[in-house]
This record gives sequence, structure tokens and C-alpha cells, in this order.
Amino acid sequence: MAADTLSPEIIERICRLNACLTGAANWIEGRAKLTRDAYFAGGGKDDFQQDELCEDFELEAIVKCSLGNDDPAFNPDDEYANIIAAITSKSFKQPHREDGLTWNDCDPYWGDGLPYFYFGAFSQTRFCYLFHDIYEHTLGCNLDALLRMGEIEINLVLLRQRGISLDTTLLPKKRQSSYPRSVFSQTPCGGKRIPFTYRELRYARLLNQKMDEGRAWIKEQVRRSEQEYKDMGGLDCRFTEDGAYEDHELMLHVEGYLGENHPEYDEDENNLVVTHSEAIRNKNQYIFGRSRNPFHYNRYGWGFSKDRCSWREDLCKVSPCGLFWDIFRKADDDWLKILSIGHLWFDVASVQRRIVQV
Repeated sequence: MAADTLSPEIIERICRLNACLTGAANWIEGRAKLTRDAYFAGGGKDDFQQDELCEDFELEAIVKCSLGNDDPAFNPDDEYANIIAAITSKSFKQPHREDGLTWNDCDPYWGDGLPYFYFGAFSQTRFCYLFHDIYEHTLGCNLDALLRMGEIEINLVLLRQRGISLDTTLLPKKRQSSYPRSVFSQTPCGGKRIPFTYRELRYARLLNQKMDEGRAWIKEQVRRSEQEYKDMGGLDCRFTEDGAYEDHELMLHVEGYLGENHPEYDEDENNLVVTHSEAIRNKNQYIFGRSRNPFHYNRYGWGFSKDRCSWREDLCKVSPCGLFWDIFRKADDDWLKILSIGHLWFDVASVQRRIVQV
């Protein structure tokens, strides 16, 4: 179908969509550069590894195009049902893509406009590459779907990553097959003493120490993320002058994996033991257990004494940090799982969101 056969309303709608997507692409390119520069200026690392520690980052854009709220099929109760097209995991870690193009570039193969719209009103139209990605690669040149787009949501995600490997040789070669389990939700061991060998106790304390170091790292990344977003002029739950809506969200993700020398370790599997995720809507939120201050040690009335993990009656010397508590809960209060963790992975995701009505 040539553009000459399209109605003026459809032509205007397509041009409007292209203008909105061009603006979205320009926002992504500009904000990605600011985010990348701020990350490195704040001491962020790229593919860093030293001994048991590694740090890295990812910067990606996610674009979702959804039905307008005036569409007959619009579902106000399910935002995912309204999505028409989505492009995910477009990396902006480097300034340019491998082919040298950016989303706000004009497609070099479309010098006269889209192949689908060869003539007439589109002969002088410069379609951005993001339009190309959505219309051709995602929608398969489905014009009807394209014309139903009423909202464009952009998520620019900076993922700060940190990995820690633990010395699992501290554990005894012959491990216990089970440990007493929690029987009351308010205590980690149901008021019972959990006996450890010296090696197991030492490893549990090491694991707690590494989680507390991870907690401190998370605290710093949250502070940096908030400050960097503020410095680049980002808005928090507010409308811009051009009518777009912007906000900022922080997400936390922690994973524990089997160590390589664990009997159940399989190099062909992901070896995930436990995972914990939560949104950090502000730094005073109840995270890492039930403490008002999420970044301090939390005493829950139990800890690691000289030869066991036990209740307060033993006057424990080392109390678990709140992150250890959360991971312990996600592991179903199972010490067998906790003591099988050989690697810890921490992610702090800073999500910059912009929503535009077409």
C-alpha cells in the first residue's frame, strides 16, 4: 500500500507517532550519556575483578508501546494486556551500537521513508531508527497495530552489579545432611540451639560478614543513584513541561549460588540456591528485615555464639545483619541451603521512567 492511498488522518497519525518516538529516542540517548558519565565520575567500575570480588554495570533501555485508554480493548486492570509492542535489553553501555547507529538516527536504508510508505506524503519524512525497530522488527509491518498505540513508556535501567566469592574450603568435606529447622516464625531456630562444627560456625560468620559488606555497598549505591539522578535534572513522580510523566525507582536483587566444590554443583546449570528482591522506594523504607534503618545491624534476639547458632540465652557475640535475615527467610530457614552458598551476587537497579501520551 502506497502512502497516497492512506487517509490524511492516518498520515497525520503516523507522523505523530514518528515524532513521539524520535523524541523518546533523543531522550534515551541524552539521558544514557548523562547516566553513563555520572556512573564513572562517581567511581563506578566496568568489568572489574580482583581476587574474590568483581564489579560491573549494565545500561539498557526498555521501550513499551501500549493501547490508548480510549481504545475499546484497553484494560484498566491489567497494564500488561495493553502492551502492543516492547523492545527490551537494548544496551547503551557503550556510546554507540555495534553498527554505529543510535535510535534517533535515520535508517540509512530508508532514504525516501519506509518501504511500506514509498510515495506521497512520506517522501520527505525522516523516520527514526526506533520507529523502524518497532514497526518492522517488532510489529512485522502491522499498520493496524501501529495506529492503535496511545502510550509510550521508556525505562532506562542502570544496573550496578557486585559479586563476591567465598572460601568454601572452610567448610568440612563431610557436611551434615540436615539441621534443626525453625518451628516458630518469630525465631530462626524455634528457641532451640543449632549445633555447628567449628568450620561451619566459622563459615556462617564469614557469610554474614560478606552479606554485611554487601549491605554497605548497597547503601552507597542507593545514595549515589539518588544523587546522580537529581544532579542530571531527573523528576520524581512529576509531569514535564511537554506533558510527559517522569519518575525514578530503585530495585534490589540478591542471589546466592552454590560453590564450585559443592557436591550438587553443576557447571551446566545456574546453581541458584536462594534469591531476594524488593523495591527501594526511599532510603528509609523497611528493607533488610524489620528495621527502620535498613542499613544498620538488626538484632533479632539470636546470633552466632562460640560454638553454635543459638537464642539470646547464650549471649551471642555476633548478630546477623538484616540482609542475612532476609536471605535466611527466603531459604525457608534452612541452614543446609545457607551453608551451601559459595557465591553472592548483588544488583541495584536505578530505573528512570518516562511516559508519553501519543
